[in-house]
Amino acid sequence: MIPSLIGAGRLLADPGAQLPRQRSGPPSRRRPGAGPGSAARLAPAALTAALALAAAGCTGGQASVRLPPKTSVRSPAPLQLADRPGPRQQVMAAYAGYWQASDDAVNAGNPRLARRILAPYVPATAIPGLIAALRQDWDSHSVADGNPVLHILSVQVRKSRATVHDCVDLSHAGLKNARTGLALPHSFGSARANYYASLVLRGGSWLVSNLVPVVAPCDS
Repeated sequence: MIPSLIGAGRLLADPGAQLPRQRSGPPSRRRPGAGPGSAARLAPAALTAALALAAAGCTGGQASVRLPPKTSVRSPAPLQLADRPGPRQQVMAAYAGYWQASDDAVNAGNPRLARRILAPYVPATAIPGLIAALRQDWDSHSVADGNPVLHILSVQVRKSRATVHDCVDLSHAGLKNARTGLALPHSFGSARANYYASLVLRGGSWLVSNLVPVVAPCDS
């Protein structure tokens, strides 16, 4: 589904987070509103999805992965030092987890659990705004329907900051009414949604600090 913070013309509230200037094409702009019930996607990273992205090799071509089925919230098993992925893989894990966790957060149905889900993957300053956006979905009894398919076009890592360019397929990722089971058509997005994500390294974890859509569709 299209993140409601973007649909409402807002960004993740993290001071100092900046996206690189684009060399060509239209300027980065926020996507227009996607209608009611379009929640912020965001928390527990799916390491399996991230490793699949890494195996596909994002620098030479695109990496495509469908997010795994939603699971209950639980802490990931600690990684041994020898098994710890490199910065690029960590960034992809955090980015993929952001999208997975946004579904988990809307499905949580309450602020306390949603905060727990979001906390490992977004800056603390962003959480109040995200919870406010999620309340719209909870009030309308909306839950996640389907999964996005990520097509990572590039990943840039510079010390404690990183940028991900993604051509994500949101055509089968939206919301449905939990009571009726009916999908909310306006909550589904484009098959070639052009997104730039900024991530910052804090306390040893990569956090998604900014997510901006570009008006023009991307070439996946």
